[in-house]
Amino acid sequence: MKGKSWREYEPPRKQKKRHRRRKRGLQARLILAFVLFLLGYVGFQMYFHYSKPYMVGLDAGHGGIDTGAVGIIQEVELTERTTAKLTKLLKEDGRFRVVLSRDAGEDKSITDRNKLFQRAKPDLVLSIHANSGEEASAFGFECYPSPPGKTNYEKSLVFAQYIAKEMEAVGARLRGTDGVRFGYYVPDAAGNTTKLLLDSTDTQIYDYDTFGMLKNMNCPAVLVEQCFVTNQQDVDEFGTEEGCQKAAEAYYQAICRYLEEKEG
Repeated sequence: MKGKSWREYEPPRKQKKRHRRRKRGLQARLILAFVLFLLGYVGFQMYFHYSKPYMVGLDAGHGGIDTGAVGIIQEVELTERTTAKLTKLLKEDGRFRVVLSRDAGEDKSITDRNKLFQRAKPDLVLSIHANSGEEASAFGFECYPSPPGKTNYEKSLVFAQYIAKEMEAVGARLRGTDGVRFGYYVPDAAGNTTKLLLDSTDTQIYDYDTFGMLKNMNCPAVLVEQCFVTNQQDVDEFGTEEGCQKAAEAYYQAICRYLEEKEG
């Protein structure tokens, strides 16, 4: 023990214990640092993911001098009224950002509306319309997702099914099998087209055009026919201020349900 007093001398066994304690302490600090880093990274990812608002594209059918179908009310009255109410619901939610295909009273082509949505890249697109019939007895709700073989067909179908169920829950009378149909434009030899409407049970792929607001969308897209403007009961239920509010709330619930299901 030359050069050291007996007080400075530490047996080898104690030196090993102290070394092990230091090693364990270092390991614990490294583990803690890794856990904190991991929690911070996951927290950042969750914050970034969930704080980013969903973008919903809303299209109020027709507009300007194009009134759409005319009956007890004009179709454009219903589409603009419902779109405004749905926009308010989505913005108040805080999770959504709304992009409109046109301003109220504006006349804009379907091509321009479609291009606007393709540039904006929303998470969902909903095009709001109303129906009409030659007979006042025609009634009910129906909606049209992107059809089989088209972009985002499966996702659009799910979204449409949610919409139909929510509308049925607030009293809408569904047309067809379940309120969901596919729409096509069938050309003839003269270059004219005839509208072909098929129930959602017909999943065959047809080489026909569909509605302009559903074509080539980079997200799920659905066109709704909210009610018949030529049917008094339909207008009373879904064409008045209260009726459009009721429809807007149903669409809002369907949007929330679809996106929550997507995240789940």
